[in-house]
Amino acid sequence: MLRDNDALLQASRRLDWRFLLPEPELGRVACVGVDDPDLVESLRLFGSEATVLEAGRPWEELAPHDVVVLRNPAGGELAAAVPLLRPGGWMYVEVDGTGGRRRLLGGRRTARGCAAALRRLGLVEVQGHLHWPDFRSCGVIVPLGDALAVRLALARRRQNGIARLVARLAPLLAACNLLAVVAPSASVLARRPARAGEEGRA
Repeated sequence: MLRDNDALLQASRRLDWRFLLPEPELGRVACVGVDDPDLVESLRLFGSEATVLEAGRPWEELAPHDVVVLRNPAGGELAAAVPLLRPGGWMYVEVDGTGGRRRLLGGRRTARGCAAALRRLGLVEVQGHLHWPDFRSCGVIVPLGDALAVRLALARRRQNGIARLVARLAPLLAACNLLAVVAPSASVLARRPARAGEEGRA
């Protein structure tokens, strides 16, 4: 039983990002091109209706989803996934710099590039977060736009060379809008407008 509880705890930690949403109950979830079985299993364990869709394939007409999850999306995947969202629904994109595909919309995959792409697609309330040290063993999630929060969060944890460097350079990286470029494990959240006229919001 203890082992099962430990597994459930680890599975719940994989979904800590849901608390970044206004409503942590995820509802209907579409996973597009997600190659992380832990993430998919966690979604299913905690009561979400999770549908896994293979990236790059045409999808049949699907009911709108409350949340669409992507991981390291390649060119065109973000645009193809937007119609899967209900108006007011959220897109969650993981950008893992430690492996996997290395491109987003024809360029190197970064959280900043992903955020810019989502804005171009008309999504609003776009926000980036650093997951440290990585998605699976994440101990802290901090906004990429808050250099002080990043620095303090990393300073409180055992640091390897990368963490020390990022923590030390966080103010400069934030001032140059580069934190979202160097973050090894970052996520981007964005919302599909619920009504006309919201598209102009940042």
